[in-house]
Amino acid sequence: MAGDQQPQERRGAPLTDRVNAEPAIINGMSATEASYIGGASLAISVLLGGVLFFLTGYWHFIFVLGIALPMITIWYSSFYLQSIKRSKPERWYVQAFRIYLARKGIVKSRYITHDGYMELGRRINSDPFSQKSKD
Repeated sequence: MAGDQQPQERRGAPLTDRVNAEPAIINGMSATEASYIGGASLAISVLLGGVLFFLTGYWHFIFVLGIALPMITIWYSSFYLQSIKRSKPERWYVQAFRIYLARKGIVKSRYITHDGYMELGRRINSDPFSQKSKD
């Protein structure tokens, strides 16, 4: 009978609880990258606006530069990051920057950054299929 059928429960798309990469929001720039660049450019632009305020006496420079410069900086730095990220693995530029800081002596290296041989404390037979007789 047609009236005896129970309505099926509709399900939406499955939600993932682990996303492998942070989604891009502006020309390949993630929200974290945009917030770091925006915060740094806001600090610099407010400082520059404060200097212009003390030189000219117009307090409007603080607000205009505090709003306009971070937006312009984020927009153009997203193009720069897009060119850096092209054909590279995810978060490659972060690792490259950390290696750069370690080579300059600013931070301790978290990566193996030298060439050489590993010492295991024992000899390794180069031919694993060779049979040595025990005479």
